[in-house]
Amino acid sequence: MSANEPAIRRNLIVQGWGTPQVTIGSLNEPRERSENGVTFNEKWVYRVPQHGTEAARERIIYWLRYDFVAAFLVEPDGRVVRADPRTLLVGLRDRLYHPPTRGDRADA
Repeated sequence: MSANEPAIRRNLIVQGWGTPQVTIGSLNEPRERSENGVTFNEKWVYRVPQHGTEAARERIIYWLRYDFVAAFLVEPDGRVVRADPRTLLVGLRDRLYHPPTRGDRADA
């Protein structure tokens, strides 16, 4: 992430996709882990609904304390590819949270 790009904050991710289906570690977890070439202490996993055969199966967000580290998509064939969530979060404000209602989540 360059200095010009806005930071990705936890509230922004929750605003866009809701709370994760799976959380591994925590904000205060003292142990750091390494996976997919990144170091983190908290991992959020979102299951992505299938919209055809090419859609990713999961979205993974890595955090190190409060800081966004990286995002990845797990493809249908199991490959893990780095992704930039900024384009999917355009227009959202990280300080406002409106819980998603049934059927209007932006998982895709």
